[in-house]
Amino acid sequence: MPLVLIIIGISLIIYSLKLNDNSSFNNENYQNNFKTIIEYYEENNDIKNKIIELEENITYINENILALNLQIEEINNKLNLTADNNRVIDINHSLYNEELKQESDTNKLNEKILELYNSGMSIEEISSKLRIGKGEVLLRIGLKR
Repeated sequence: MPLVLIIIGISLIIYSLKLNDNSSFNNENYQNNFKTIIEYYEENNDIKNKIIELEENITYINENILALNLQIEEINNKLNLTADNNRVIDINHSLYNEELKQESDTNKLNEKILELYNSGMSIEEISSKLRIGKGEVLLRIGLKR
Protein backbone atom coordinates (compact mmCIF):
# COMPACT_ATOMS: atom_id res chain seq x y z
CA MET A 1 0.00 0.00 0.00
CA PRO A 2 2.76 2.50 0.72
CA LEU A 3 4.16 1.80 -2.71
CA VAL A 4 0.85 2.81 -4.35
CA LEU A 5 0.80 6.09 -2.44
CA ILE A 6 4.38 6.87 -3.47
CA ILE A 7 3.54 6.19 -7.14
CA ILE A 8 0.47 8.45 -6.97
CA GLY A 9 2.49 11.23 -5.31
CA ILE A 10 5.28 11.06 -7.93
CA SER A 11 2.73 11.10 -10.77
CA LEU A 12 1.04 14.20 -9.29
CA ILE A 13 4.39 16.00 -9.03
CA ILE A 14 5.23 15.21 -12.66
CA TYR A 15 1.78 16.29 -13.81
CA SER A 16 2.03 19.63 -11.97
CA LEU A 17 5.49 20.33 -13.46
CA LYS A 18 4.16 19.76 -16.99
CA LEU A 19 1.18 21.96 -16.27
CA ASN A 20 3.44 24.75 -14.96
CA ASP A 21 5.62 24.62 -18.11
CA ASN A 22 2.57 25.07 -20.41
CA SER A 23 1.18 28.09 -18.56
CA SER A 24 4.34 30.09 -18.15
CA PHE A 25 4.01 33.77 -17.26
CA ASN A 26 3.47 35.86 -20.38
CA ASN A 27 4.47 39.52 -19.96
CA GLU A 28 2.60 40.61 -23.10
CA ASN A 29 -0.62 39.06 -21.90
CA TYR A 30 -0.19 40.80 -18.56
CA GLN A 31 0.37 44.20 -20.24
CA ASN A 32 -2.71 43.75 -22.44
CA ASN A 33 -4.80 42.91 -19.40
CA PHE A 34 -3.41 45.92 -17.54
CA LYS A 35 -4.16 48.23 -20.50
CA THR A 36 -7.69 46.87 -20.66
CA ILE A 37 -8.15 47.48 -16.95
CA ILE A 38 -6.85 51.05 -17.28
CA GLU A 39 -9.21 51.69 -20.23
CA TYR A 40 -12.15 50.42 -18.21
CA TYR A 41 -11.07 52.59 -15.29
CA GLU A 42 -10.83 55.69 -17.53
CA GLU A 43 -14.23 54.95 -19.06
CA ASN A 44 -15.61 54.49 -15.58
CA ASN A 45 -14.13 57.86 -14.53
CA ASP A 46 -15.63 59.51 -17.62
CA ILE A 47 -19.00 58.03 -16.76
CA LYS A 48 -18.66 59.19 -13.14
CA ASN A 49 -17.75 62.70 -14.30
CA LYS A 50 -20.75 62.79 -16.62
CA ILE A 51 -22.99 61.57 -13.81
CA ILE A 52 -21.65 64.31 -11.53
CA GLU A 53 -22.22 66.88 -14.27
CA LEU A 54 -25.78 65.62 -14.78
CA GLU A 55 -26.44 65.77 -11.04
CA GLU A 56 -25.25 69.39 -11.00
CA ASN A 57 -27.51 70.16 -13.96
CA ILE A 58 -30.43 68.50 -12.21
CA THR A 59 -29.76 70.57 -9.09
CA TYR A 60 -29.63 73.74 -11.21
CA ILE A 61 -32.87 72.82 -12.97
CA ASN A 62 -34.60 72.04 -9.65
CA GLU A 63 -33.53 75.42 -8.25
CA ASN A 64 -34.87 77.16 -11.36
CA ILE A 65 -38.13 75.25 -11.14
CA LEU A 66 -38.49 76.28 -7.50
CA ALA A 67 -37.83 79.92 -8.39
CA LEU A 68 -40.34 79.77 -11.24
CA ASN A 69 -42.94 78.17 -8.96
CA LEU A 70 -42.46 81.01 -6.48
CA GLN A 71 -42.91 83.55 -9.27
CA ILE A 72 -46.04 81.76 -10.45
CA GLU A 73 -47.40 81.84 -6.90
CA GLU A 74 -46.71 85.58 -6.65
CA ILE A 75 -48.45 86.18 -9.98
CA ASN A 76 -51.44 84.08 -8.87
CA ASN A 77 -51.62 86.03 -5.62
CA LYS A 78 -51.56 89.31 -7.55
CA LEU A 79 -54.27 88.01 -9.89
CA ASN A 80 -56.37 86.93 -6.92
CA LEU A 81 -55.93 90.37 -5.35
CA THR A 82 -56.93 91.99 -8.64
CA ALA A 83 -59.95 89.71 -8.90
CA ASP A 84 -60.88 90.51 -5.29
CA ASN A 85 -60.49 94.23 -5.99
CA ASN A 86 -62.69 93.88 -9.07
CA ARG A 87 -65.31 92.10 -6.97
CA VAL A 88 -65.16 94.90 -4.39
CA ILE A 89 -65.53 97.47 -7.17
CA ASP A 90 -68.50 95.52 -8.59
CA ILE A 91 -70.08 95.30 -5.14
CA ASN A 92 -69.52 99.02 -4.53
CA HIS A 93 -70.95 99.79 -7.97
CA SER A 94 -74.03 97.67 -7.34
CA LEU A 95 -74.48 99.27 -3.89
CA TYR A 96 -74.19 102.69 -5.48
CA ASN A 97 -76.78 101.72 -8.09
CA GLU A 98 -79.07 100.46 -5.32
CA GLU A 99 -78.66 103.71 -3.42
CA LEU A 100 -79.49 105.66 -6.57
CA LYS A 101 -82.54 103.50 -7.13
CA GLN A 102 -83.69 103.94 -3.53
CA GLU A 103 -83.06 107.67 -3.77
CA SER A 104 -85.04 107.76 -6.99
CA ASP A 105 -87.89 105.79 -5.41
CA THR A 106 -87.80 108.10 -2.39
CA ASN A 107 -87.92 111.18 -4.60
CA LYS A 108 -90.86 109.75 -6.54
CA LEU A 109 -92.70 109.02 -3.29
CA ASN A 110 -91.98 112.53 -1.99
CA GLU A 111 -93.27 114.07 -5.23
CA LYS A 112 -96.40 111.94 -5.10
CA ILE A 113 -97.03 112.91 -1.46
CA LEU A 114 -96.61 116.62 -2.32
CA GLU A 115 -98.82 116.27 -5.37
CA LEU A 116 -101.58 114.65 -3.32
CA TYR A 117 -101.16 117.21 -0.53
CA ASN A 118 -101.26 120.10 -2.99
CA SER A 119 -104.37 118.64 -4.60
CA GLY A 120 -106.12 119.05 -1.26
CA MET A 121 -105.99 115.59 0.27
CA SER A 122 -105.61 115.34 4.03
CA ILE A 123 -102.65 113.67 5.74
CA GLU A 124 -104.83 110.72 6.79
CA GLU A 125 -106.08 110.18 3.24
CA ILE A 126 -102.55 110.32 1.84
CA SER A 127 -101.22 107.85 4.44
CA SER A 128 -104.05 105.39 3.82
CA LYS A 129 -103.76 105.67 0.03
CA LEU A 130 -99.96 105.18 -0.02
CA ARG A 131 -100.01 102.81 2.97
CA ILE A 132 -97.45 104.71 4.99
CA GLY A 133 -97.69 106.26 8.45
CA LYS A 134 -99.04 109.75 9.15
CA GLY A 135 -95.77 110.76 10.78
CA GLU A 136 -93.84 109.84 7.66
CA VAL A 137 -96.24 111.81 5.48
CA LEU A 138 -95.87 114.84 7.76
CA LEU A 139 -92.09 114.48 7.77
CA ARG A 140 -91.83 114.25 3.99
CA ILE A 141 -94.13 117.22 3.51
CA GLY A 142 -92.10 119.20 6.06
CA LEU A 143 -88.81 118.34 4.32
CA LYS A 144 -90.07 119.35 0.88
CA ARG A 145 -91.36 122.76 1.97
